[in-house]
Amino acid sequence: MQKSFSINSRSVVDILIIVLLCCFIINSIIGLFSNNLFTFFPDYLYFSSTALSEFLIWTPVTYACFHDGPFHLILNVLGFYFIGKNVEVMMGKVNFCYLLALGSILGSLFWLVFNSGGEYLVGSSAVVMACLSFYCLKQPDHPITLLLFFILPCKLKPRWILIGVLMIEMYGFLFSEINASSAIAHSAHLGGLSAGALVFLFLRSGREFPHFVLNITPSNKISKSIKAVYRDSKINVDKNTYRVNFSNSAELQREVDRILDKINESGFGALTQDEKMTLDKAKGLLRS
Repeated sequence: MQKSFSINSRSVVDILIIVLLCCFIINSIIGLFSNNLFTFFPDYLYFSSTALSEFLIWTPVTYACFHDGPFHLILNVLGFYFIGKNVEVMMGKVNFCYLLALGSILGSLFWLVFNSGGEYLVGSSAVVMACLSFYCLKQPDHPITLLLFFILPCKLKPRWILIGVLMIEMYGFLFSEINASSAIAHSAHLGGLSAGALVFLFLRSGREFPHFVLNITPSNKISKSIKAVYRDSKINVDKNTYRVNFSNSAELQREVDRILDKINESGFGALTQDEKMTLDKAKGLLRS
């Protein structure tokens, strides 16, 4: 039931982690050889009030691709790997991309309200917090095991994890960031938590974010035109019932591939009951 490797088969989290690692390596190498070029990233890709006043409108997203040291990077990569992967499966790739973007933007805007000086905002912690907030609200009573101090196993319900993180960030914001005694952007973390909550409430209402598909159609014999077509995710959900000939292995494999593509795009919750039954029956048949 596994597909061959391709860029399309990679999860959004895998691609995101690769991007974060590449940005960190490139930034570090440039810093070794060119001090003048090293300032390009803070000036044009990090987020700040100055960047916004100069209409660098991409900085509320690009700042999340860079980190202030390897420890900062490792923490966020671990957060994406252990939390983001589960959230992506719950939401589907498209909705997950909206969560990432909204977490980054709200994190930067929350931070800007309380940091209007010459500071820079850098790091994807706000986006990790958005994933954490969504997961905890989606699965509030599903116990998970954490390694306390990386040694002691501890079972907690996600609702208590969210409450604990929220209290820590509020304390850090009120008693560290406000009086400038800490460089940690707690306000950005709170913005990320808010983004996760907003996305959760939006999806729980039965709505979904708009999907855009790139259609490449030949306009003439010489050139091709590319246009973005809006696709209503509700209309896209296939409500027809499916009947699969389980005696035909090729037909079964094609149907399984179609269902897996649907899970990658819209999440497991978008499957019909017949499609879920098809997957369940196909497990044993394809193994044999």
